[in-house]
Amino acid sequence: MIKEIFTGNVLTKLMAFVMAIALWLYAINRHTGDVREMVNLNISVPEGITIQEQSAKEVALHLRGPQHIIDNLSAMIKANKIFAKYTVPESPQGIEDREKQTIPITRQLLNLPKDVKLISVYPDKVDILLSKLQKKRLMINIQKKGEPFIGHAITNEFVFPKEVEVTGPLNALKEVVTINTIPIDVSGITTEQNRTFPWKIGIDQKVLVKRGDKNVSIPVECAEEVRIWLQVAEQPDTRLFEKIKIKIMRPADYPYEAKLQDEYATIKVKGTKPLLDKLTAEDIVLYVDVTLLKPPGPYKQAIKCVFPKNVEFADKLPEAHVDIKEKTRSMEVK
Repeated sequence: MIKEIFTGNVLTKLMAFVMAIALWLYAINRHTGDVREMVNLNISVPEGITIQEQSAKEVALHLRGPQHIIDNLSAMIKANKIFAKYTVPESPQGIEDREKQTIPITRQLLNLPKDVKLISVYPDKVDILLSKLQKKRLMINIQKKGEPFIGHAITNEFVFPKEVEVTGPLNALKEVVTINTIPIDVSGITTEQNRTFPWKIGIDQKVLVKRGDKNVSIPVECAEEVRIWLQVAEQPDTRLFEKIKIKIMRPADYPYEAKLQDEYATIKVKGTKPLLDKLTAEDIVLYVDVTLLKPPGPYKQAIKCVFPKNVEFADKLPEAHVDIKEKTRSMEVK
């Protein structure tokens, strides 16, 4: 009887067992979730040491765990509550300058909830290059962006102090002598800005170092600010005017006939661009004075001019050829 209980209807019992296993797996899977997210890799270094290079600052995680925990993981990662953290140990002999280390990314570096399983991580190793820190004084280089107002230019630059103390990697600071300011916007500035200087400007927290045929940006620290003065001036420009009529200036009782071989001249004038942009041919008066000229001619006379204020000839004064003759009888009758 007992034997029949254990051996009878074996197929039915086997099917029931398989179904129980399936239901159990279904229940587990239904309450288990996966998530794939990027998390920050935070690395702490001993005092006096800096990370000069780091192959990755984030790692991609594939995580699995109870669904109610997985549902909250993405929000926790975005709030930077879950991350990878590694502390560089200082060796008894100290860390050498430009020392390379490889960090294996394991679960021990992640502050994951205990019920969450790490399925995979990429990259699974991160390389860092450590360097000793040093202090050095570097000359200031003023960085600008934009262009002054049309017709204006920056003619002089002054900065105080001329150098600042910077803390950065020993090997990098050996190679540099200058550091940039934060770029200052000079777009549209005019001579009015001459009265608003000095400007207080911060220091860019990096230096550029030549590595082969590339310039590599190396982070540094500088807590100082500098003051700058920029001297802004209007820049002279030139403009060509063609076929300006030349007038003949003579007294009313001038007894001779005066005639120009060419009644028009082409001239180049100079002044500030805003002023030249407004200038027209009607604003320019060209003339030759024949008051002291007597026959026989012809004469070469320098062309004189009347310009608006702050406008003048850009080139050598042109000359005009003037024929001076006795007035004919018919002209005298008229």
